[in-house]
Amino acid sequence: MSAHAKSLILKAQEDLDLAKRLLSDDKQHDIVGYNLAQACEKYLKALCDMRSLSYPNDDHDLDALMEVLEESNFPAISSHADIIELTAYNATNAHIRPDERLDMEEYLGYVENLKKLVGEQLKFM
Repeated sequence: MSAHAKSLILKAQEDLDLAKRLLSDDKQHDIVGYNLAQACEKYLKALCDMRSLSYPNDDHDLDALMEVLEESNFPAISSHADIIELTAYNATNAHIRPDERLDMEEYLGYVENLKKLVGEQLKFM
């Protein structure tokens, strides 16, 4: 595994840990969403890096990153499509209206599942 992929995975874990710490504070909803989206972005980029796939470094669109992996014949990523909904949170100034908020506990589970996929891929390296 490259140093870059390892760094992305470690940073993703930091984002995930922060989201978990703030999860129960409703006032932090957007920050939790942002950190979950950031964790997803870093896990997806790590998967791309592990598979030697190019991706735009400044692309925060989770769907676009998923497409890179899908187009490279990595069908396992398709079962994690729910994380795409976090793209709306993937900006430091994101503000999601209360009636459009995602259930962060549910999405935490989706991110944890993506983390497991990354771990499984590490075993094959």
